[in-house]
Amino acid sequence: MTDAASDIDSVIRASEAALTVPGVLSVRPGYLFRDGWITDERAIVVTVSDPAPSLPTSLEGVPVDVRVASPRKALQVQDPGEFARATGPAPDLGAVPEFADELRIDRGVNARFVPLGAPEHSLAEPLAAKPELDYTAPAGASLAPVDVSGVSITLSASPDSGWPTLSAFLGATSDTLTVGMYDFTSAHVLQTVETTLKGKKLRIVLDHPSKNPTADQTDETTVSDLVADLGDDLEQAWALDRMDPLASSWVFPTAYHIKVAVRDGKTVWVSSGNWNNSNQPDIDPVTTPGDATAARSGDRDWHVVIEHEGIASTFEAFLLHDLEVAAAHDVPGAAHDPAVPAGDGASSGGDGAAGSRILTPAVATDLDPRVALPAVQTPPFAQFFASRVVTDTTRITPVLTPDAGVYVGAVKDLVDSATTTLHMQFQYIELPKASSAASAPLESLVAAIVARQKAGVDVKIIMSEFEVAGFLEKLEAAGLDVVNSVKIQNNVHNKGVVVDGARVLVSSQNWSSAGVSTNRDAGVILDSADAADYFETIFQHDWANLAQKKALND
Repeated sequence: MTDAASDIDSVIRASEAALTVPGVLSVRPGYLFRDGWITDERAIVVTVSDPAPSLPTSLEGVPVDVRVASPRKALQVQDPGEFARATGPAPDLGAVPEFADELRIDRGVNARFVPLGAPEHSLAEPLAAKPELDYTAPAGASLAPVDVSGVSITLSASPDSGWPTLSAFLGATSDTLTVGMYDFTSAHVLQTVETTLKGKKLRIVLDHPSKNPTADQTDETTVSDLVADLGDDLEQAWALDRMDPLASSWVFPTAYHIKVAVRDGKTVWVSSGNWNNSNQPDIDPVTTPGDATAARSGDRDWHVVIEHEGIASTFEAFLLHDLEVAAAHDVPGAAHDPAVPAGDGASSGGDGAAGSRILTPAVATDLDPRVALPAVQTPPFAQFFASRVVTDTTRITPVLTPDAGVYVGAVKDLVDSATTTLHMQFQYIELPKASSAASAPLESLVAAIVARQKAGVDVKIIMSEFEVAGFLEKLEAAGLDVVNSVKIQNNVHNKGVVVDGARVLVSSQNWSSAGVSTNRDAGVILDSADAADYFETIFQHDWANLAQKKALND
């Protein structure tokens, strides 16, 4: 029997006639799955349009693993250009794995193997042609760890206690709220912000993702409502995302994916979750048993509220710098800047408060159903977790991207420090089609996990349904014992790590090449046994009750 991927590729190419029968879409080396879960046995992976093709069960001793393609995988193989147009950069929606050695079937005069080419993001090309601005950090701001004592930090998790905690945080605003957010499409969060911020100052930078399937309104409608309710007390700009048509230049090639709010310059909320209905459902299952069913459709996210003026001012400095740069480079009329008279460069199309700019027509689009995974529920929760206040933190490390080396350096050090346990909960880990300079930071993090596992550390990783079979195979090929150390939990949006019951990462950085390096994202590492205990307890609940060894096909 052959073991190496290169040997299996040779078997595939020698078996072209047997593997190009009608119904076959693509063929590649991979790993055998049994009962929906990966094994460590190498296999020939055959993706089919339906389970009908007559295929051998093995070739030259190598098992043949036949898998029915998801609609988005079928589109990727059959029409790469249309697949690119339908997907685009969408960090919260997961990707379809790509393999350098995957072959599709060309059904010309004679069926034959041809390379499965990389999709061309043709829709993005006109937008990507806009000028790039160099990323800059605010002058004088430092992301060095801060030693602290007695700081009050409120911990919470969604769907359990996320919204009650965020609602209380927002409701305590006295003067100013400064926000950086990827997606703000929840009516109950919007209503709370509008009510709380009347007569106060809101400064906010927003991205422009496809409309979330759970959205009450688009991000444009959110801003329009804020303009109407807050007038000149609102200062807003659209993030300089390369794909955003309201940005005339770009800084962030894929996403402004941050989820941070600073209250009155003294307290900061840092989260893995957006202000949308999936990440912040309007429920309180801790105190309301009737909300338990709704919780099964909510996302797992972690949040912290840190009452430390130094940490808050650091995050606020970055957000205000983002706002200043974005407002200067949004298309005329797109940003809401009370310092600019209403007639000065503002687009027409409606009534606005004095000094307000009128929004450009909406650009957010619904997610193409061909590339969306179906909505899912988690199994029933065994318990729900109330928020907790801790005061034992000794060090707080802010971790922002795309600030060079900050996130990867700090998180790799965190992983490397594990001596007994390394428990991680992420939406996904998306290793690339081929190694490159762009993917090196992500690959270094994965290699660090593998090294800890080989050193005897108890590694457990929970990921969402977006971690489909192909991505699990990539991790197995990278040396991780996926078979025994990974589980899949529906509706995980978290990006958190707990090490040795002593330190914890709460952040918005997804583990993709862009997520750990070029997106605007933010998080904190807390040196706190009490915080680690809180999130470790939730992790263990999820591992035992909500996660399972069952993955979706690509």
